[in-house]
Amino acid sequence: MQKTIQIRKFAVVAVLSLLVIVGCGKKPGTSGKADRKQAMSAADSAAMAIKIPFALKEGKRLFSHYCAICHGENGDGSGQYYGLTPSPANFTDKAFMKTLSNEMLFKAIMGGSASVGKSNMCPPWGKSFHGEELEFIVTYIRSLAAN
Repeated sequence: MQKTIQIRKFAVVAVLSLLVIVGCGKKPGTSGKADRKQAMSAADSAAMAIKIPFALKEGKRLFSHYCAICHGENGDGSGQYYGLTPSPANFTDKAFMKTLSNEMLFKAIMGGSASVGKSNMCPPWGKSFHGEELEFIVTYIRSLAAN
């Protein structure tokens, strides 16, 4: 008998909880779309807040491995291969970076600097990265001029 009462109490609490979650008691004529849209945009914002630092961290890792040898660890064009002619791009130069679109950066990384009318010193990395990794590198390169 005691067990049956406990099961009934649990069932009542579960049903009431479900009604609250589903939206019982909403005003007539409101669909809740605005609430869902607001919740989705908040979730998207939270996801982006997490993704941006990861993108910068991963972009820095990839840049350090593939690009820093020529462009320098700080992206200022003073890498280990000193004296390259022409010298590697200085990604910390704000005025220079304003002249480059993201598409141009993607193309230069994918097809090498010659693919955007620059020198042929920077090799094409297109087969080394997938799309998201390219985004990470471009995000990181953009951050170098922001500092």
